[in-house]
Amino acid sequence: MACDRGIGHRLVSRRRLPAAGSPRAVAARVIHRVTDEGAFAARALDAELARAGLDPRAHAAVTEIVYGTLRALPRLDAVLQRHLREPMDRTDSWTRAVLRTAAYQLLCLRSAAAHAVVDESVAMVRCARGEPLARLVNAVLRRIAAERPEAPRPPDELALPEWLEARLHRALGAERADRFIHARPAPPPLGLAVRTDRIERAELAQRIRAAHPQSEVRDGTLSLRALLVRRAGDPRRLPGYAEGLFAVQEQGAQHVVDLVDARPGERVLDACAGHGGKTVWLALAVGPRGSVTALDVDERKLERIGPELDRFGIERARVRCVAVDLTVGSGPLRPGFDRILLDAPCTGLGTLHRRPELALRVGPDDPLRLAELQRALLRRALGLLRPGGLLVYAVCSPLPEECADVLEAALGTSSAVRRVPLPGSDEDGIVRLGPWLDDVDAYQVAALTVDAATRA
Repeated sequence: MACDRGIGHRLVSRRRLPAAGSPRAVAARVIHRVTDEGAFAARALDAELARAGLDPRAHAAVTEIVYGTLRALPRLDAVLQRHLREPMDRTDSWTRAVLRTAAYQLLCLRSAAAHAVVDESVAMVRCARGEPLARLVNAVLRRIAAERPEAPRPPDELALPEWLEARLHRALGAERADRFIHARPAPPPLGLAVRTDRIERAELAQRIRAAHPQSEVRDGTLSLRALLVRRAGDPRRLPGYAEGLFAVQEQGAQHVVDLVDARPGERVLDACAGHGGKTVWLALAVGPRGSVTALDVDERKLERIGPELDRFGIERARVRCVAVDLTVGSGPLRPGFDRILLDAPCTGLGTLHRRPELALRVGPDDPLRLAELQRALLRRALGLLRPGGLLVYAVCSPLPEECADVLEAALGTSSAVRRVPLPGSDEDGIVRLGPWLDDVDAYQVAALTVDAATRA
């Protein structure tokens, strides 16, 4: 096996070598980038797969190893630590990434041949770090292989810190928390939002199946636009993408847009628009007589909205992009919006199945820290709503600190602010989405309005 001494301390060689292009090596590179460089798993995985140019079967293998390793990481580290003389966090970072992905394959994947996992992992470390660490990897993995279960299987639950598991149970109740932690295979399906004004959902599903016979495609149940897709490869290469027949969007995010219920001719504010994933659907909803303002603190994110509007065939003039920090002021914006979507920055803990690395990064103090930001954003956004208009507040987190507590603070600031019931809400007026409904991330969504007669 060829070695690349140019990998160096940061590891990553981009040259196509036998070791560098194998599914196991690609998976290890992704894990290294996520755990040691702070990358997001989905983005790092997409980038490394694009560089490697793997076939669909190998693509699926890499995805399984990456998400499975992250999902089970605390347990894998505990197993590895039993066979290491020094703490895991002091082990060379590339060696640590190789050990983690190899341990996952040995302990959780029945299809992985133990000798192949060990041999290739040793070779990867030898190429990048030399013989001493290669011998260490060989010794550790052979011990783990000797302990391998008779029938290895992927984990059926998220491995979470104790504080987080306890808070999930308090926030969701035992049944929903259990479904959230256990219910979903990793990784979750890819969500597509279909332009049903241009193509029937069933027709697009049929075209995807025809192009990718190995794929799984089914309708989502929360949104009439949703298709849930597995094993279909790069979504940008799917039939209909170039023509703007669908967008990549998780089913819960689609349902959030549905709850805004924007109408033709209305003036709508997407108050934390980001890359504009929801903006384009709001623009379609209000039509050519309406207008949408996309606001975000990061101007670089807003720059991605224009090309997406082009792909969808929406005139750019119908969406105004404004870079403003709402915690400081509203800039050029004036009150009078008919509807406002405030999809607030949050811990993102509702997306743990899709972004399992968050369990490594979010600490017990983060929900309260982010709640301060959310309260500030909500106060400012309410000031931009016309009397009788509708503000939809959403977070992709199931914790009360980031929704119920934030709403109570807003309701306490003025007697003019009141709740508006949304379809499917719990007794407290909050819609809680999650895998207890379908294969969907966990969200909390609520609506507020401002009464004209009592507004200060």
